[in-house]
Amino acid sequence: MRLRPAEPPGLRALLHDVAAAPDTPAPRPDLGPCARRPPRPLVQVLLCEDQEVFRLGLRAIFESQPDIAVVAETADLMEVDAVADGPGTRVVVVRQSLVGSATLPLLRDLCQRGVGVLVLAESGGGGRAGLMDVLQCGVRGFLPRRSAAQRLVDAVRALARQEPVLDAAVTRQLVRHLTGEVPSQTMVARALDRLTERQREVAELVAQGLSNEEIAGRLFLSSATVKSHLTAVMRRLDVRTRTQLAILVNREDAPAA
Repeated sequence: MRLRPAEPPGLRALLHDVAAAPDTPAPRPDLGPCARRPPRPLVQVLLCEDQEVFRLGLRAIFESQPDIAVVAETADLMEVDAVADGPGTRVVVVRQSLVGSATLPLLRDLCQRGVGVLVLAESGGGGRAGLMDVLQCGVRGFLPRRSAAQRLVDAVRALARQEPVLDAAVTRQLVRHLTGEVPSQTMVARALDRLTERQREVAELVAQGLSNEEIAGRLFLSSATVKSHLTAVMRRLDVRTRTQLAILVNREDAPAA
């Protein structure tokens, strides 16, 4: 008769317990309070930028952040009111050249509703509205348009928390204005200084009474190019007619009394 080797004590009971145990997941380790902290609420951003490449760049910068979402885009500040009227918009990012006298009340209304506004300043002060005009509307975000990506991200987050974000140069100008070191009118660049050299040439020839065809012949440009420059000039200077443009140019060029 062959003898089976004896089982170690308790082995049968152990196998029985394993087979009978319910199929339950292993307990998850406690990772501490940080793991249980709820995610930060999304900062919803509305972009107002008429240059597609720059607008796409801004969207890529903001949407690379886990707590920021771009909810809408527009190329006209007048359209922002209807878009931002929906729930959730907390910060509007707008190019300075899209801000004019007609849109300042819109900015004031947005700020009064608790929406943060970040104005991206043109290099050379190419905006149609001056710094003080914008700040007096309640805008608390003013940075150079070509600020570093992280600077823009930090600015949007700060504005969502109702914290001001002003460029150092803007702060210095504001301090000088409030302390009376410079007259307030010097805070805004002369209108023609907001134009490129070619745009200024077209504006000055319009002020002399020349037609588009005559300007084209004088500057060796096509009529279509002149028309394009003129459209840009009138938009940047916030005028609607050639007569208004001529008055503005002549006033700017007039010698001081």
